[in-house]
Amino acid sequence: MVEYLFRFDKPRMHQGKMLDDIYKSLKAKGSILINAPTGIGKTDASLSAALTFAMENNLKVLFLTPKISQHRIAIEALNGIRDKFSTDLKFVDMVGKQKLCINDGINMIANEAFHKECEKLVRSGKCEFYKRFKDMGDMPKEIWEQALLGHNKLFAASKDYGICAYEVSSAMARDADVVIADYSHVLNPSTRPAFLKRIAGTLSNTIIIWDEAHNLVNLAASYMSDSITTRAIQRAAEELRSIGSTVDLSYLDFVLNKLAETHLAKESEAFIYKGDLPEEMTNTQADIVGQLERNALEYIEKSKARRSSLMHLSNFMRKLAEDDPAVAKIISKGNGSIRLALSCLYPDRIIDVLKEPYANIFMSATLIPLGMYSDLFGMGTAETRNYTSPFPERNRVAYVDDKVTTKYASRSISEYKAIADRLMKIKSRVKGNVAVFFPSFQVLNGVRRYVNDADSITQREGMSSAAVEELLNRLQVSDSSFLFGVLGGSLSEGVDYPKNIIKAVVVVGLPFAKPSLELGAKVAYMDGKFKGKGEEYAYRIPALIKVIQASGRAIRNENDRAAIVFMDKRYKWSTYISIIASAVKVSSSSDYLDSISEFFSEEKRKRDGTVERQMTP
Repeated sequence: MVEYLFRFDKPRMHQGKMLDDIYKSLKAKGSILINAPTGIGKTDASLSAALTFAMENNLKVLFLTPKISQHRIAIEALNGIRDKFSTDLKFVDMVGKQKLCINDGINMIANEAFHKECEKLVRSGKCEFYKRFKDMGDMPKEIWEQALLGHNKLFAASKDYGICAYEVSSAMARDADVVIADYSHVLNPSTRPAFLKRIAGTLSNTIIIWDEAHNLVNLAASYMSDSITTRAIQRAAEELRSIGSTVDLSYLDFVLNKLAETHLAKESEAFIYKGDLPEEMTNTQADIVGQLERNALEYIEKSKARRSSLMHLSNFMRKLAEDDPAVAKIISKGNGSIRLALSCLYPDRIIDVLKEPYANIFMSATLIPLGMYSDLFGMGTAETRNYTSPFPERNRVAYVDDKVTTKYASRSISEYKAIADRLMKIKSRVKGNVAVFFPSFQVLNGVRRYVNDADSITQREGMSSAAVEELLNRLQVSDSSFLFGVLGGSLSEGVDYPKNIIKAVVVVGLPFAKPSLELGAKVAYMDGKFKGKGEEYAYRIPALIKVIQASGRAIRNENDRAAIVFMDKRYKWSTYISIIASAVKVSSSSDYLDSISEFFSEEKRKRDGTVERQMTP
């Protein structure tokens, strides 16, 4: 029996099985894909199993997340292991170089220009923080101790010593047993070589844990995608004039206008191919890119600007030069500007990186269907595991309302009124706040105007994170409000709702992507790569994943109780409900409204032996 480095006395339901499954896959030097609902304890299970095996076999563990905010739980788990086993476990929380830069002269520059300016200062010997780090002997014990609490503490301690915090974290990473980092450190082609060099080794001696792995392919594709507009080219030209440069960008503006004239006479968007571009844009970019970078740095230095259109243009030109067959070039026109976009259809080159580690552990609460993700990750021989929720089934009910639809051809005032009427009926039966998520802001606003509820809390398009936070604060002190948001947005995916402040979730419609050249090209590309599954992988399932993500917002622990309603006729279609049912048990009821009333009744709670937690304002 394996003695795991596990911080708790005993594992939760299904967590012990997950520990064993991961360890066995590592022992076989194989990767594993895990779909595990909220509450199982994925972070603890994956880290404990991976760390136990890594310690036995002289391997390093990388714990990667899509967002920095998700580092915290890994830090807590590793500190728990240190405390319980009194071990000198070494780990470091690494974030991007700019977030750890203590040089106020450059740390506010836009990301694409910051790295070039940083390299320039280091090479010229003008970064005092880097020099001070290099001149320092052994790492002060205080910094090691602070680093165990996360990158913010590491940053503060490094700043106290006046040394480069990024170099400090890199030095620690070389000796660390576990490195917590972002997806970009491994997936982004522009940062991966430097990152691997800093952690002292290749990926072949590393176990990588990919947290929230359902994001992996889209994030990888984003590193190969970019766009430029005639407006941005004009801003870049203004930057050149401001530093007295003789570089002329007018030909780029001319080329985009000529392409639009040729290809957009009757269409709003069109594909562009290598042969459509002049030779100076496809064969001599190296000279252009280098010159634009130098000019961008000069502009930033002289004007003290935080961002540069020149730097953006140089990065775009570099990607344009690669002419990857998996990247579509699309020209479009709108808002008084012409746009040339590089859209990655599937990130083949980046996905190949997943073959390099000793093993991968991919995990998410929405890694479904597992077979699709095995294909997308290029892991056809990997183990797959699907665990059921550890939360009591009696605490959640889910139904389909097939009386309405948001299908484009059916959208009308009468349909919006019918949806609003059904939402009001649901709310009258729910004792608490009701979150409603729509496929778009257009549908949200169309329905919202017919909802008779003055206290509703509504997400607006383009809302800042601070404004979203204010919405959540309002929700915290409410006990009977609608919360209106969109599927795929921050309210439906990126937010936890504590203390059961959401009593019901209604998912209105299906958030399918709008038809476009990019979507059509992506479906066609994946059709060829995945044997006719392009529409399923690029169109249908991504929409259903958003639905499943939203439906899980209300129940975040074993005491939460909530009702879920999938409101659209299409949820009765087997193509859709079969995917949803793999994550949420959907009940059939001739009148689900009465069933919801029953679910929230005092008698029902007593019969189940459960007690609804009181909300704390």
